[in-house]
Amino acid sequence: MKQHQDDYELLSSISNMETIVNQHIHKINMTLNFLEHEHYITKDIYQQLFLQRNDIQLKNVYFLFDRSYVKPIFSMESNVTSKLSTYLDDLLRPIIEDILKQSVVNQDFDFIQCLHHHQCSSKLKPTTLLVRIKIQNFFSLFKHQSVVDRIGYLLAKHRQNQPINHISIVTIERLLELYLKYTLFIFEDYIYTFNHGMPNETRFRTLLSNLCLYYWKTKKFQDNQQFQNEFLLQYNDELFFTWNQSKENFHIFLLELKEFSDDDIDMDIEYGQQINIQNIHLENRHGQFYSTMNTSSMLLPYVTGYPKVKYQQWFRSTLIRLIQLCSDYQDFTRQRIQMEIHCLISGYSNEFSESELEKFNRYFNVDIYQVQVNELTYQQFRSNLLKFQRWQSQNYSSIIEFNYLYDYRAYHEFKKKIHTIWSTYTNSHATLSSKQTKILLDAKHLFSLNSLLARKRES
Repeated sequence: MKQHQDDYELLSSISNMETIVNQHIHKINMTLNFLEHEHYITKDIYQQLFLQRNDIQLKNVYFLFDRSYVKPIFSMESNVTSKLSTYLDDLLRPIIEDILKQSVVNQDFDFIQCLHHHQCSSKLKPTTLLVRIKIQNFFSLFKHQSVVDRIGYLLAKHRQNQPINHISIVTIERLLELYLKYTLFIFEDYIYTFNHGMPNETRFRTLLSNLCLYYWKTKKFQDNQQFQNEFLLQYNDELFFTWNQSKENFHIFLLELKEFSDDDIDMDIEYGQQINIQNIHLENRHGQFYSTMNTSSMLLPYVTGYPKVKYQQWFRSTLIRLIQLCSDYQDFTRQRIQMEIHCLISGYSNEFSESELEKFNRYFNVDIYQVQVNELTYQQFRSNLLKFQRWQSQNYSSIIEFNYLYDYRAYHEFKKKIHTIWSTYTNSHATLSSKQTKILLDAKHLFSLNSLLARKRES
């Protein structure tokens, strides 16, 4: 926290919590009252966003290890701005996702698909440099006014200044200002607010950060004549692009990139014939993309709830990701064995791995041991799996996730009962039927490690 203290403002100790929270509630409600009175928002929206004291419960910030550093996690549930965040996310997400759909991905599968698209592969030559830029301060990069200005500009341009669900762009900017200005959190018995950027680990902040970065990318990359023969793609908080010009021009370009914006951009840059981006190791081998999964992605994740079920799901999903990411069948074989070793180290027997492999074989009607020893068979299966993943992702019009407290009962029986009840009552529904909607059940353990770590210390 000390490293980023300029991003936060200390308001008071928690002994004054009631005063601080009530002041923020009053300011938000006064603005909402004005917007409703002047007919910028409807009475229904006003009532939906209006705050009561019992709506608010501030949470402590806690910390989790992420690769090579510890990052703060801000829980925004029941925050002063939670209602604003939910409303703005529902309002803006369809529009923003439409703006970003060609330039931003958030999973390995989509990244690999884009690399194999003609638009990217045609830009790759034996001498092409691969460049990865990680935005270290992705969520605290932009000043609040800069966030409002950029998003307002892009929404107005995309919508040709037309309202979104009868809400004008100017009104959306006012609501964004409230969200950015009045978000609160607790750290070591003190109440803070954000001076810079937004809280991480929320869907809405990712949406806003991506759109703000899109403005920057458009001005510096896509509108730059020097960059017309290159390929650019954003993967979460990292930028990937090709470079077919000289190294001298590349270094000049990087200097211009850092000086382009008024916002202080902290960039970690990697370039060459091979780079690492997120979970993927990527190389340019004689003008062809070669990829494999980083070994750090093979570690079993920390889970709560019902660990065995979660690790069964992890095993199957990681096996699919291995095939998608490994362009060479020998790499796949080597990393599949590593995955099984990690399971053994974590206390899961060889029978556990064999059982999951057998389920995989039955589901895809293959023999994984034959696939991994034949280059042609492997590439055919990999191609089919990439197509299957695309079809599967488009098969449902919506996905609904339910969380429940798990307390040592019959998991499979409960899951079956929930799906039966859902199918019974929604079978004839146009959008909620089992054919249109996929239901995900996520168990939350009563004794979460995060809850224990974030628990307030006894005085």
